[in-house]
Amino acid sequence: MIKVLDLGLSGKARIWNNESFYFPRDFRPVFYPVVDEKIEVIVENTKIGLFSKKEVMIEILAPLGARFLYGCLGATFEPNDSGNLVLKVAVSTEVEREVNSSLASSLDIVRVGIPEEYADSVFNGSKLKLQEPGVSSIFGSGEISFKWGTFGEIGSSRSFFHDLAYTVIEVMVRDKVKVNYNINPPFKKVLEQSL
Repeated sequence: MIKVLDLGLSGKARIWNNESFYFPRDFRPVFYPVVDEKIEVIVENTKIGLFSKKEVMIEILAPLGARFLYGCLGATFEPNDSGNLVLKVAVSTEVEREVNSSLASSLDIVRVGIPEEYADSVFNGSKLKLQEPGVSSIFGSGEISFKWGTFGEIGSSRSFFHDLAYTVIEVMVRDKVKVNYNINPPFKKVLEQSL
């Protein structure tokens, strides 16, 4: 079941944890055609970690006075015996299909995908979390793939997707390591309520 969070002052979030990445009332997955992929080996010569397959997607709408921030990002971890922890971010175009059941649909044109504009931020935000002490060893050998997401034409930003990617990895490992609440709102509220 999708967990719905109240972030205060009309801010909202939804978390999918090990379930299919579909928005309510939309039977198409939040998946998109890949035009490019950013790939990096984060750790070499690692052993199998603590996880079997893990999937997390987070959608956040955060009003900020006369403007708002919006984004949705999902990742999966698939363990394997390659000996490497690999991070992948699938890049979409900026003109993928519209989504009408997102948290921001009444405020913005929301499309599926992670366009090039945000892909580097997703990559850097998730890599930052993976480089914290002990986090990569929890995953161990396998692939973390970001290939689900939506963005708003008005409400999305590079910094928002950076922090959203960091938060997705944080939610994946939160039951194995001490939660890091040293992040910006609304992400801090998402972590506090996501347990």
